[in-house]
Amino acid sequence: MKMYGIKTCASVKKAKAFFDKNNISYDFIDLTKEPVNEQKIEKWQAFTPATSMLNPRSKAYRDLKLKGKNISEEKAVSIIAKENSVLKRPIIEHGLNTHDKFIIGFNEEEYKSTFLA
Repeated sequence: MKMYGIKTCASVKKAKAFFDKNNISYDFIDLTKEPVNEQKIEKWQAFTPATSMLNPRSKAYRDLKLKGKNISEEKAVSIIAKENSVLKRPIIEHGLNTHDKFIIGFNEEEYKSTFLA
């Protein structure tokens, strides 16, 4: 399982704490050191639209003045590839086939039902 995020992000810290507390192993990919590219984002689109990967609460989202704009999927992929800090975090990638998990953000109840059930 892979967790994509930024170490200083509060949601990433919560997800890491959840996995550590429950002895669930994961590889952490720090987006500031290993940014994701368009090919990775396009793979993720099989699970969720790129526009729903955008984090309207992020500083990068505000800096890019994206609020209220109608952003196409293609444009969202391009924006994310150029500025990974605009992604909702963390992104949990577990396999990436039809039977595996892809989760954006941290919701403790969702994590419990997904990883502890």
